[in-house]
Amino acid sequence: MSDSSFIDINPREVILDPAMQGRDTNLIRDKNTRRAQELKQESQSKEILDDLHNGVGIKQPITVFEVSGKKLVIDGFHRISASLEYMDKAKCDDFRVKARLVRNRTYTEAFLAAQEVNQGHGVGVTKDEVNQSKFRSLVIAGKYDYSVSELTKLIGCSRGQANHVMRALRACAEAIQGKLEDYSSLDSFTRQLQKKLENRYTEAAKSSTWDARGFPKIRRLSDIVSGKSYTPKDMDNEEYRHYLIEEAYAKIDSLIESVGEDNFREALRKTARGSTLGISITRRDKWLEQAGTLESDEAPDNWDGVSIPESSYDAF
Repeated sequence: MSDSSFIDINPREVILDPAMQGRDTNLIRDKNTRRAQELKQESQSKEILDDLHNGVGIKQPITVFEVSGKKLVIDGFHRISASLEYMDKAKCDDFRVKARLVRNRTYTEAFLAAQEVNQGHGVGVTKDEVNQSKFRSLVIAGKYDYSVSELTKLIGCSRGQANHVMRALRACAEAIQGKLEDYSSLDSFTRQLQKKLENRYTEAAKSSTWDARGFPKIRRLSDIVSGKSYTPKDMDNEEYRHYLIEEAYAKIDSLIESVGEDNFREALRKTARGSTLGISITRRDKWLEQAGTLESDEAPDNWDGVSIPESSYDAF
């Protein structure tokens, strides 16, 4: 670009706008893969910081876009974060890093450039992160009218995934008018988009619908629009864990109602004894003494003396 040049810049003069960070490990559905990605990022930051303390400077120039007089980091989040930490610990105020400064750019241009640059270098991003990053770019630019075939080539995904992207894009187009440049800020744009989608689709109000940048997740929005239920197989590890806990809670609550608190406690005490649950249940006599009742000993009026009261949940 003719309006770009290489300069030496103080890391404290640039802005680390979270919206410019294309990586979002929360999009990674598998817990182990997500943690591995987080460890890679932590390792990269530590290596950069160690190099700085050993007298080795930042090897690769960062990229900075000047937007309305503000210098936004487009490429080099980890390098700048490590540099700032180094400056604080080493009491070094005149530290400089090499930067490619691109002048006279809009916020939209900066955002689109940041999404693009984060898709294929440094700590490798996952396919889920790349797809979501490209989706954000299309929404920001107001480009909603691609066909499935066009999206397959543009995003580099299967036709099935492209169909989800197309459905999500069209939902966004119907919910919000214009593109980022028509709004005062990215925050106002995403808040308006979220408000409009939630007004159209009740399910969109769930926090699991939105990514860390305030954009709807492709698959979640696609499923909501098509009326597909959010099933366990669509959830990431943490969501699925909470789903199982809520399911177990409902079943246990029903079982207690069915067999009574006293009998449930005794069954749970036998289950916990010798297990790896890490819980202990007080002896029945002590519990009954504290409760001040022996009513749970009484059999139901209609009990035949043989059958066991049934719970509405077969799992128990």
